[in-house]
Amino acid sequence: MNKNMKIIVSVLQPLVNNGIISQKELDKIKNMNKVKHSKKRPDSFKTIEETCQLLHIQRQTLHVWMRNGKLEYTRLSKKKTLIYESSITRLIEEHKNISI
Repeated sequence: MNKNMKIIVSVLQPLVNNGIISQKELDKIKNMNKVKHSKKRPDSFKTIEETCQLLHIQRQTLHVWMRNGKLEYTRLSKKKTLIYESSITRLIEEHKNISI
């Protein structure tokens, strides 16, 4: 619990003790702070070239993986495609312990 939330709880606790608000309501307020800070960080992207270098694969292989859904991507224009880093990480994790 951060400093501001501790102050809020210390102010509201006497209201709970006097029955003005319920403990359940105070718990909801405490949990609001957790939800606010648990927002997912925006995903990062890699270019086609960066992804090929990172995975040590050819462009053709990358395009096959994209077509087959192994990698998520977004096409910004006819010549500009970005690969989600989270999908690259997921692909690596899925194949980490597989022997070839």
